[in-house]
Amino acid sequence: MKKLNLFLGILSLLAALGLVYANLTLPPESLWFDIGYGNMPWVPPIIFGIVGIALLATAGIGRPSEAAPETPPVIQDPEKAALNKRLENIAWGCFLVLWGGSMFWGAIAPNNPIRDGLWSIAVGLILLGLNVARYFRQIKMSGFTTVLGVISVVGGIVQLFGVKDLEGAFLLIILGAYLILKPWFDQRQLFGKAEEK
Repeated sequence: MKKLNLFLGILSLLAALGLVYANLTLPPESLWFDIGYGNMPWVPPIIFGIVGIALLATAGIGRPSEAAPETPPVIQDPEKAALNKRLENIAWGCFLVLWGGSMFWGAIAPNNPIRDGLWSIAVGLILLGLNVARYFRQIKMSGFTTVLGVISVVGGIVQLFGVKDLEGAFLLIILGAYLILKPWFDQRQLFGKAEEK
């Protein structure tokens, strides 16, 4: 049984029932749904009802649960785990040196600040550099730090061009692209735990 389909189907049917109740009890001018042909407040309950029925039909209620396929046991390689720890420590060291250097620069040259975006680009390059080093050492990369590195570099480049307040948009675009490309990454087994063979 697909629990998500069951949950979303019930939720859609409850929304449809709530909208039907609102259509029957409230005056017509208090509910407004315009699709180009005037007020049609009965369209949303119909759509929610159809979606709810479709989700419940695909939930597989009454069928026996499918047994999850057995995953092979994870074999940990202590050599890769130690190398990954060393690479992470190097990346943390670079990050702390960068942070301290920016604080030092702000103290000795307050009239000549570092341009907006350079800090983000440098942090992103550290995160991406960590994953490049992992890749060339045949260690699985971290999807989290890869996505953060890309977001940081793109956000920094955008800040260098003087554009402000677009970090949220880039976050959504990059996360969406990651989800689209996730099957490709999974097929090549690029991301995962570093200790795995």
